[in-house]
Amino acid sequence: MSKSVEPLTALMRAQGHTNIKATHKRTFELVPESDLTESGTCIVGVSTLCDREALLRLRGQVRIELACGGCHDVVHARINPFYIASDPLIIRTNPQAQHRSLCIDADKGSASLDRRLVAALRSPDAQLDITISEIDGDRSGALFLVGMPIGNALDLSPRAIATLASVDLILAEDPRTASSILGDVRGRMVSFHLQNEAERTEEVLAALDEGCRVALISRAGMPVNSDTGFSLLRAAIDRDIAIGVVPGPGSASAALAVAGFPTTDVRIAGFLPAKSSARGRTLQKLGFAEHTTVVFEAAHRLREALGDIARLLGQRRIALCRNLTGPGEVVLRGPADEVLDQVASWPTISGEFTIVIAPVESVEKADLGDELVRMATSLVAGGVPTKAIANALSAATGAKSRDMFRAVLALKHAMDDSHGIGRE
Repeated sequence: MSKSVEPLTALMRAQGHTNIKATHKRTFELVPESDLTESGTCIVGVSTLCDREALLRLRGQVRIELACGGCHDVVHARINPFYIASDPLIIRTNPQAQHRSLCIDADKGSASLDRRLVAALRSPDAQLDITISEIDGDRSGALFLVGMPIGNALDLSPRAIATLASVDLILAEDPRTASSILGDVRGRMVSFHLQNEAERTEEVLAALDEGCRVALISRAGMPVNSDTGFSLLRAAIDRDIAIGVVPGPGSASAALAVAGFPTTDVRIAGFLPAKSSARGRTLQKLGFAEHTTVVFEAAHRLREALGDIARLLGQRRIALCRNLTGPGEVVLRGPADEVLDQVASWPTISGEFTIVIAPVESVEKADLGDELVRMATSLVAGGVPTKAIANALSAATGAKSRDMFRAVLALKHAMDDSHGIGRE
């Protein structure tokens, strides 16, 4: 995975222009366009030609020499770890790694360039030669988290394509699926999944330390979110490696958009626990939850999960989303038991499932009333057995004991809502 550390050089050639002012203090830029308005105060060359492959190989501290008509100047800067082949050729004085830049931490903006060089660039036939050379071994790399389509390959963004074509290495949860979407990519692709994550993480970190630009992709959606890669991300953060994100489609955001539930307070719980008892405890915490919740479920556990939601959350509305943006997309909305009835009619259950659970509605909370909720809360805090509280509430409201028992369980878990569900 490592790259050569021999110093490299990249050459560029540009044309001058009568409108070149070079008065910007923090940047200078070379543009591919042939014309220039008077507002382009940072531009020092037009009609720029460059070898993008050579630029992509540069790392660390560089020396930028600009020469035109017998005049020249030198700028020292650092190659931006986030640079990709589609980015503009902007050199910035800001030292922070940032997108859409070739270099950062430059010691000059265009306003500080030798004014004889700037005057020469205003000649109609001026030609500017730029030589960028590595000057030390600080070859810092970058880790890109790149979103992949969740069902429709056309949702892969142009920036994602450019990033994946520019990196040295692509870590793919499922290389075969990724290859079918990406086709011929510049970067070398290797598998990175749950079974080899620990072993491969150390290799990837070594590559990043040597200057590699690495992209992490999941099979679908954003990596790390309920997917492999979190340990690599944490290790990269601890090593102060530049980390960039290229956002893309996500099943959670897509499901929230079509569910029709409030999105002012949203929590993503990830995959529901596989074991029934643990799944029940997770769902019981949502009994009085006033936020919308997004969970994921595997096809072979879908019926069981929907049954638990119906049993523990009663008439709470849900939106069941299958294969969003892809063939066989389905969105079912309604109480969980009604959704379960529709699913039961399917001859087979397959696909990718996201479930959006609506927040508790005021009518549900009003079943007990504020006074009874306060009383039940006090009894729960005092350690009174659940069954005893349920019987008391049943006597006070005329509701069935089992319904009150479920309400008390939900209340208990709402009082201890600190495990399993994280805020988006």
